[in-house]
Amino acid sequence: MKEIDNLFEDIGVVLLFINTILYTFSYLKNKKNIALKYFAFYNIITFCVLSSSIIIVEVFKIRNNLFLSHFYFIFQFIFLSLFYKVFFTRKQKSWITIVFALVASTLSIQYLNKPSLFYKFNLLEILITSFPLIVYSIIHLYNSLGKKGKYMYINSAVLIYISVSTLIFILGNLINTVDKSLSINVWFLNKVFYVGYLLLILYEWKKSLWKMKS
Repeated sequence: MKEIDNLFEDIGVVLLFINTILYTFSYLKNKKNIALKYFAFYNIITFCVLSSSIIIVEVFKIRNNLFLSHFYFIFQFIFLSLFYKVFFTRKQKSWITIVFALVASTLSIQYLNKPSLFYKFNLLEILITSFPLIVYSIIHLYNSLGKKGKYMYINSAVLIYISVSTLIFILGNLINTVDKSLSINVWFLNKVFYVGYLLLILYEWKKSLWKMKS
């Protein structure tokens, strides 16, 4: 099981690296594509966070790298929100602005009151930065009914993976205290879904951006 777990983890790293290169290259070819810019930056930041996590554990032998999870969830929330904002109506864009303000205010107050959360999984942070993205993906799906929507494979990937991973992250600590073996299986499931998430994103690039002209 450990070998399979490591295999999926390695596949995830390789796919994320490939997606980062491809989407960055496509954006550099067409800098007028604002949605692509935000998604390329999302991939770059995610890869940087993941690389930092690996370096901290493998090179510096520091096991507690949970503080990096905050950068992952916050930057994911920021860049995917901006990505969806490009496709939304004026009223829907205002909703994103309001959510931005609420999330920023909530997290600022929480970390000011309890700085020790920076070194732990922050379940509230995970919920309020992930749930809006699920809602945005549903809105984008609704907006695309009856017409050809943009980046629908990315949208499907976000809807499926973030829904599953949010539930896993929120329940992860509880499951770990109840049943260690079940916890291992649940976190492995998250890696499987993450690989699927990255494959859908890669397929989107092939369908939408491979032959894109500058």
